[in-house]
Amino acid sequence: MPRRVRILGRKKALTSYPKVLINDPTGNRKSRFPSNQITTTKYTLLNFLPKNLFEQFRRVTNIYFLCIVIITLIPAISPLTPWTSILPLAFVLGTTALKEGYEDFGRYKADNKVNNKKYYVMKRDGTFAKKTSKSLVVGDIVKIMSDQNFPSDIVPLVSALDDGVCFVETAQLDGETNLKIYKAPVATNSMDPEKIPNITGYVEAEVPNHRLYNFVGTLNVEGETHSLNYQNLLLRGATLRNTEWAIGVVVYTGKYTKLSLNQKLPPSKFSTVERRLNKAVIGIFVFKMGCVISMTVGSAVFNHEGIRDNWYLDIDISASYQTIRDFFSYFALLSFMIPMSLMVTLEVVKVIQGKFMEWDKRMALDPDDVAETGMAVKTTNLNDELALVKYIFSDKTGTLTENRMIFQKVSINGVIYHEAGKGELKTELKSGSENAEAIRDFLVNLSICHAAVPDVDEETGDLVYKSQSPDEVALCDGSRLNGFTFKTRTQTDVTIEAMGETISFETLNVLEFTSDRRRMSVIVRLPESMGGGIRIYSKGADSMMLSLLRDGDDDIKQKTLDDIELFCKEGLRTLILGYKDVTEDEYEEWNTVFHKAETALEDRDNKIDEASKLMERDFIIIGATAIEDKLQDEVPETIYNLLRAGIKVWVITGDKQATAINIGHSCKLLKDSMEIMVCNAESSDECRDLLKSYVDRYCAHPRKRSDPELGLVIDGHTLNYALEEHAQHFLQITKLCHSVVCCRVTPIQKANIVKLIKENTHEVCLSIGDGANDVSMIQEAHIGVGIYGNEGTQAARSADYAIRQFRHLRCLITIHGRYSFLRNSGLIQYSIYKNAAAFLVQFWYGFYSGYSANTIYDDLIITLFNIIFTSVPPFFYAIFEKDIEPDIIDQYPEVFRRVQTGYQFSYSSLFVWVLNAIWHSIIFFFGGVILLGNEPFYGNGRSTGLRVMGNMVSTIAITIVILKCAIFTNHWNILVHCGIWGSIAAYFLVFLVESYIPAIFRNQYHQFVICFQSPMFWLMFLVAIFVCLVPDIFGKFLQRELYPEDWQILQEAQQVKTLDKVDAALQRKLAADKNPDEIVEELDPEDA
Repeated sequence: MPRRVRILGRKKALTSYPKVLINDPTGNRKSRFPSNQITTTKYTLLNFLPKNLFEQFRRVTNIYFLCIVIITLIPAISPLTPWTSILPLAFVLGTTALKEGYEDFGRYKADNKVNNKKYYVMKRDGTFAKKTSKSLVVGDIVKIMSDQNFPSDIVPLVSALDDGVCFVETAQLDGETNLKIYKAPVATNSMDPEKIPNITGYVEAEVPNHRLYNFVGTLNVEGETHSLNYQNLLLRGATLRNTEWAIGVVVYTGKYTKLSLNQKLPPSKFSTVERRLNKAVIGIFVFKMGCVISMTVGSAVFNHEGIRDNWYLDIDISASYQTIRDFFSYFALLSFMIPMSLMVTLEVVKVIQGKFMEWDKRMALDPDDVAETGMAVKTTNLNDELALVKYIFSDKTGTLTENRMIFQKVSINGVIYHEAGKGELKTELKSGSENAEAIRDFLVNLSICHAAVPDVDEETGDLVYKSQSPDEVALCDGSRLNGFTFKTRTQTDVTIEAMGETISFETLNVLEFTSDRRRMSVIVRLPESMGGGIRIYSKGADSMMLSLLRDGDDDIKQKTLDDIELFCKEGLRTLILGYKDVTEDEYEEWNTVFHKAETALEDRDNKIDEASKLMERDFIIIGATAIEDKLQDEVPETIYNLLRAGIKVWVITGDKQATAINIGHSCKLLKDSMEIMVCNAESSDECRDLLKSYVDRYCAHPRKRSDPELGLVIDGHTLNYALEEHAQHFLQITKLCHSVVCCRVTPIQKANIVKLIKENTHEVCLSIGDGANDVSMIQEAHIGVGIYGNEGTQAARSADYAIRQFRHLRCLITIHGRYSFLRNSGLIQYSIYKNAAAFLVQFWYGFYSGYSANTIYDDLIITLFNIIFTSVPPFFYAIFEKDIEPDIIDQYPEVFRRVQTGYQFSYSSLFVWVLNAIWHSIIFFFGGVILLGNEPFYGNGRSTGLRVMGNMVSTIAITIVILKCAIFTNHWNILVHCGIWGSIAAYFLVFLVESYIPAIFRNQYHQFVICFQSPMFWLMFLVAIFVCLVPDIFGKFLQRELYPEDWQILQEAQQVKTLDKVDAALQRKLAADKNPDEIVEELDPEDA
């Protein structure tokens, strides 16, 4: 059923696409096709300001602070000058607007470059004129030159190569650099380009959709209808290669090209830290409202009594009016308890953390070229979520392995050739082996039944093969090593060189490989040298091909299956090859059915599949191939590292069970000491009984540390029952498992596995893969990681993070994820602490000011508190903080468990920070009350007053909250030092400047000197520092000495160069067969 989309700006949603008329621009204009201009920007010059402000005020915090601004603009109720809230809000909005504007301007420049590229468009007289890309319209006849990008989706009519063949690179669409063959329809592929202006006809195309490798259409030329498929559609963004020129008709333009329809925003993902922060802000707001209400009630009582008793206050307004006024006044006065700039700071910090990841040489293939071979961060708001990962779901091929296939062994007619990858088959043919005929059929199948493209290496001049599938390249190389070389392919024939003899096969039909079919077939007419006639060659997965073999040949079938089982135990990938001879009558009858299927406009894929099944049956088995796919560098070490870090690793693959188990052992996911549960069931009841037996055996009693680790191996067929009908038992077992291997799994099953674990365990799940079949799994997980692989970059483009190899995942999670969580949680909790500590003073002051909502602080100090005085130290902390060095984390991944539970930023940890803030605010205010309560006089006879006390309190408060940041900072560098001491210096400088510009700051005149010449100020300053900070320092000292954490032991060991003792302790515990997951946690501090 075609998807209903809105076409051509009409109000009615259509289910069909208008006919594209050839050489009839007037008729095409009537259909009102969309412009080819591409616009990816969010803003224009006219709407930037209103639209950006609208976007920003969708954030609740910005609306909240806008309300504060409005309150401060009303002099009757505001205790503050308006600029105390306007300036900070303007700073936040301006910073965000500049960031958005800069990013959007980059998109505008890219759009402008693409839209103004020029292409040759055919005129009515057959000549060509240049036209910009944005000016192209549906129906234009466009000439594309070699190495040019296609400006729209185009049906080719003719090319410079025979049969209208075009070689196309689709790297910008799917990341694949291998050349693909696209073709002009048979009706026009040999036409003289000069005759194109004279043809009449039209293209019927399906409704625009995002499917890159699906296209259903027909070409009607001079009354004849010809089917069109995805190989007849040149996609916008792809590049013409190795073809001098190609001429085609524009079918889809602008927003209806497949490239545009694929440019969708990834699903929104929010980290655990963000969700907790949002709830924390709500909690602080509730706490603030409690303070405001208590002050308002106090004001009501005070004002009621004041009218009668406090006659000297001259209260000439009603108590109720005064109470309402005080409510809004305190609402504004205590608004700074919520840090206004926190969200912007956190956003900027995450971007910088993402850049640090991209610049990390440890995650680059070439450390000297990080820009080209490093990783890419697509979603920075998940940086800290990496530290909470409990489950990793990994693809195998191309993720754990190199996806560089090597042709190794074959089984032909029941005989294994162990040296086939070294030319053994060629030797057998030359020696006249009794198996020679079967070997020849086998090699013919390998050399013609594929979709590889021959190319010439520019440096060496050698023939090389390119294909979307690395398996096909390996098979073509294998057949070449054995004397059968694939040379060329056109739309009508394929040519090979067999033992020095050139042979051409007429290609009748190609039944292409799909992930559902899991096989490929080619129908050819054999040359006379091979006896003529029609034959279909096929190759595919053994699970699919076995059911398509003819009855009989039981001995060869069984021997081939035994050989396949042997190959799988060696970790090799296998395919079964077969063929069938077809009579002319059988073929003609079938081809009629197939032609109707491939020209159908509706449900074409299913009709083609059904027609293919009529031909793909009763095959004669030839043999099987065995291809090696080696593990990537450091995969076993990486998995072992992740397991030690407390992360459960699942490998999900489409390979056979024996191959999957072999790979599991090779990469140290499965160990000989483990109890491995193998789960294979043919029915739902059998699956239930099997899982229940495991539950009764392993879940009935709590497992002991001495019990062996558990592993689970389950196939895709059984997994269907487990996921849909027996999920509870499946979850019970997998929660106990150290590792899980799922084999024979489909792409949708991959996503369902992740969804089940994510929704039922409520743990953070990470999926990693390299191919298009991994995209659903990647997007389903909390965090998606893609690998730039040989199968393209679909996975990398859909992921939150893109890395080059699996080994880089270790650094991404255990180092960068750990650092990001510690940094961001520290930034958030410190920001809440500093604002609460400084501005709760206003609350305490209310009890001494008759609940009058007056401010104790100077307005400029309030304004600059979040912008300048206390913004830089936490900013640098969130960028540079390290508790231990990366090499130590890599050596002792157990320290990852410190952050994995997330206790560093939990509601309890935040509550401790808030309690600390309340305590410090009490010290700030009541310290001043106690020391200055007797109105001490200066030498000139002046006494202290509100302004003096306010400046003393602000000086002490700002200094202490900055020093508080210094206390919990572990990593110091020049910028951190500048941030800490520079912020304190900045406050004193502003205070000094204020004191000597009475024209502007009349209330602050000479206050700097008055404060700092007072002995009472210095006494108060030192006492406050002692009372506030010494307990923190002493508490940290006692905790380190008596109850040290693992990271502290390693930190001290690193500092005093005694890591060798920690290593010795580690070896002793390993020798005692201790669980390595608990080693670091059990280390004796004395070992360090």
